[in-house]
Amino acid sequence: MHANTWDDYHERAERQRKISLEDDEGKRKSQVTLLIEIAERWEVFHDADQAGYIVIDDDVQKVLPIRSKAFQTLLSGEFFKLTGKGCNGNAVSDALSTIEARAVFTGPEHPVYVRVARTDDHIYLDLCDEQWRAIEISPDGWRIAENPPVYFVRKNGMSALPIPTKGGSAADIRKFLNIHEEQLELVIGWMLGALRGKAPYPVMVLQGEQGTGKSTTSRVLRSFVDPSTTPLRSPPREVRDLLVSAINNHLVVLDNLSGLNPELSDCLCRFATGGGLDARALFTNMEQVLVDIQRPVLVNGIDDIATRPDLSERSLILNLPVIDPTKRRDERSFWAEFDIAKPGIMGGLLDALSCALRMESSVKLAQKPRMADFAIWVTAAEPALNWEDGAFMARYDMMQESAVMDGIEASPVGSALLELLTNKEEWIGSPTTLLRDLEVIAGSAAKSKAWPQSTKGLKNILQRLAPSFRKLGITVEDSRTRTGRFYKITKAANYPSHPSHPSQSFKNNDLGVTDSVTDSDSVTDSKTYVSPSKPTAGAGCDACDSCDGYSGDFVDEGEF
Repeated sequence: MHANTWDDYHERAERQRKISLEDDEGKRKSQVTLLIEIAERWEVFHDADQAGYIVIDDDVQKVLPIRSKAFQTLLSGEFFKLTGKGCNGNAVSDALSTIEARAVFTGPEHPVYVRVARTDDHIYLDLCDEQWRAIEISPDGWRIAENPPVYFVRKNGMSALPIPTKGGSAADIRKFLNIHEEQLELVIGWMLGALRGKAPYPVMVLQGEQGTGKSTTSRVLRSFVDPSTTPLRSPPREVRDLLVSAINNHLVVLDNLSGLNPELSDCLCRFATGGGLDARALFTNMEQVLVDIQRPVLVNGIDDIATRPDLSERSLILNLPVIDPTKRRDERSFWAEFDIAKPGIMGGLLDALSCALRMESSVKLAQKPRMADFAIWVTAAEPALNWEDGAFMARYDMMQESAVMDGIEASPVGSALLELLTNKEEWIGSPTTLLRDLEVIAGSAAKSKAWPQSTKGLKNILQRLAPSFRKLGITVEDSRTRTGRFYKITKAANYPSHPSHPSQSFKNNDLGVTDSVTDSDSVTDSKTYVSPSKPTAGAGCDACDSCDGYSGDFVDEGEF
């Protein structure tokens, strides 16, 4: 019970049974009055957004939004039990307004959670079973709590988590995933991050050609994080649709994506690390709705999805192998075996979460990645998973290096700039000259929609790619002097002669697939260079915002 003793409950229940259909003067009470009196037996409260909730604590404790269809049906049912008659819709609507006002103006404020709740040193997972139980995870272990001390709300479509058992292993999930052996740490790490109950949340990206089991892998992962009656969702048309999915699910799942437009890509970034989203309130012209919501995300598709550097830095990108036809299984036997294994796998994940709670404060990373809190969290869970020290960071760094090169190669400007520096250590020139030189290198790619149509568009693309270039040892400087603007692009001394994807060696896996990718030596961060105060050759116009700065033939080969 929350804030009410069992004696209080029985007193309210007894008062409910004694509700009179007539007032003190013998007049029959209105339907609205009876509905309000029925609801007085239950505790009400509101959240930080002033939404009203009611705690139904008859047989089991349930938390329902006052405006939800579930509560309206319950209230109408109680009215029927009391009077033997149904109530009209207007009476229900009027009664709900009064009950909601009581929740907002006289009830206490409490946070509400969907699937996962995090307190200072505890995590609670809503089992979504009929008893409204939850899994309580602490630094000392985990247990199933009959009456958790947090308020969970349940949205349409939510399904039950596996009932965990002791002594299981999270690594057993490998038998049900079409991934390379070396990707297992990333998959388990993502699940631990998604169940952490605290941002930042990584974005899991599953990529592969048709028939690589992307959808099945997505279903398997979702069943341990946020099961649903409709586990896979079609790609949204606009940000509003994606926002609705995030409000009603702990895990946002998008199936069979064909790339991402910039707006949706930015929205996924905000889900991962935070950031407000605003939209016009429904049926209004002026009122604004502000939402700051963070959720773990799982997407899959054939095409490269996380090509924008800001999203790739927040993502775990897995390229799934082709399944050997002789290793394919029928769905009936696959899911039957999976159902048997789920309790042990869930128990292993809970052991790792408990370990992470216990060890998180003692973990120190030599170098922190963009999703530093997530990386520390998974590293803290390594002892419970029997991983070697630093195993997760080794895989994570390798994946991030590969994602950096993928992002650059996915950009026609990025690919052209890499080729521009093939036989030179640096390039210096005006924005116009740079755009012209890149167009020559790009060839037909310069006619695509992704190609900038002006030096301003080039500047925007280079600013977005700059962090990725720095990780390769390439510095892009955009400088302005008294006489105009110019770019200085410098390649570090230890930049590899033929950069490509980081070294990865994938062993034969259960699916009979072998895939090897080799690469040159890794590179370190680029040195810091100081731009000269002004160029010493070429004639240019005065610096301004309406042109590229230098005119005519400034320099083509980077000579001052």
